[in-house]
Amino acid sequence: MSATPSPSLAQSVHFWARNAANESALLRASLRLGLFDALPVEGTTTACSLDALATATKSSPRGLRALLELLVCLGYASLDDTRHFALARHAATFLRDATFLERLRAELPWWAPLSLLDEAVKRGEPVEHEGQRWDVLGHYRALFLEDTRAKATVGGSAEDFFDRFARSGARTQVLITAGRLGLLELLASAPRTMPELGAATYLSTTGLRVVVEVLEALGLVTREGETFGLSTEAKRLLDGKALAYLVRSLSVSAQYTEALGRLDETVREERFILDLKDPEVSRRFYADNSNQITAVFASHFQLSRKAATTLSKAHPLEGAAVLDIGTGSGVWGAAFARATPTTHVTYFDQGVVLEQVKTNLARLQVADRARFWPGDLFTHDFGEAAFDVIILPQVLNVLRPESLPGLFARVARALKPDGVLLIAEYVLNERRDGPLDHLYFGLRRFMTNEGDLLSASEYGQLLQAVGLSSSVCIPLPTQEMILAARPGVELPSRLAD
Repeated sequence: MSATPSPSLAQSVHFWARNAANESALLRASLRLGLFDALPVEGTTTACSLDALATATKSSPRGLRALLELLVCLGYASLDDTRHFALARHAATFLRDATFLERLRAELPWWAPLSLLDEAVKRGEPVEHEGQRWDVLGHYRALFLEDTRAKATVGGSAEDFFDRFARSGARTQVLITAGRLGLLELLASAPRTMPELGAATYLSTTGLRVVVEVLEALGLVTREGETFGLSTEAKRLLDGKALAYLVRSLSVSAQYTEALGRLDETVREERFILDLKDPEVSRRFYADNSNQITAVFASHFQLSRKAATTLSKAHPLEGAAVLDIGTGSGVWGAAFARATPTTHVTYFDQGVVLEQVKTNLARLQVADRARFWPGDLFTHDFGEAAFDVIILPQVLNVLRPESLPGLFARVARALKPDGVLLIAEYVLNERRDGPLDHLYFGLRRFMTNEGDLLSASEYGQLLQAVGLSSSVCIPLPTQEMILAARPGVELPSRLAD
């Protein structure tokens, strides 16, 4: 068995692949919108309401809230008990400094050019963007290989803020490029010289050297003389199927790049660059992501089975009719199907998604107790008193809050009198200032014209309105599980052992 990879590198790679670009986009959008100027400094004057800040920045309150809650979680803003916001004192020391602000503004135009790193590597020279030539490779050198401040960031300092502002998104992009151009696979297979990498990829060694040296600065690559390979920690981290999973997850992150770069437009106008409410955009997006959805199947299966065991304490699953709405990979429904040999599961989703679900269920040998039900989540009638258990696995975040009462009404109608609703979702804390990963997920949902994340009490109020007045929120390792039922149905209060 291989040794456990370094937690710091593992956590860093997870962040770079998933949320680093969101972090840069958040801070850039806040600067573009004038949010840092509009926020009063903590302790010097009265904190400001969301509506007042929206007016001052000419922004959508909903979009601005997504930014502010993240700024509070990161420590750059404060939130008082009346839900009024202020700029944190330590942040004001550099965000009110004209020289530092000029340094930030100089980075603003680089978002789109840096996303052309693939082309820059292929050419080994500056690339064209909007009628100008941009030295993308030179900018990567300046950010990661020449600026000594890049290695000396301190949490809460001006340099830490600049690092998040300028380099976080660039880290995501260099991983995307290294994955797309096959560099990560080549470096994982054997140490290679730069000419060998060039020969294997037919790419400019000038461009390759910049990418490989940036990966070295990130701790993923090491060199002996002029031979480069994955570092020992990176080898352990990307062992087996982990590398392929990382490359797939990076391809998903790449789909958000343009929308993140124009986040300020979306916050100001709610004009969505990546609009997943558009049927054709949604179809392409989820079809492209179908392999990634399937890739997380195994990692979520044990968690889903634990949830099924927990719910069985409240409602026996023998012979139960289960409806899995927005099934995705099918992992939640499959876990319930495996709970007993007599549980029947209906899998509801878009037709293109269900095709992949069929493959997963056949592998688990539960397809004989499966029904595949294609339809539209926003309008579908799920019937009346037809199901013992209904699962909503990571579905509610695609719906705007005003759409939830209608969905919950349809779901409650479809539950048998003693039935149980299971919601697997990212649930915010009651202050709505964490957890951080949840808030970044919520930001992506906003900018793709999908839904908002809610707290447990906010879900509880919506469920009570449709008669599911008994509800509990149980923490899971990466998300939360809400169980809800009508009065008289006893619900477990913790995850089963």
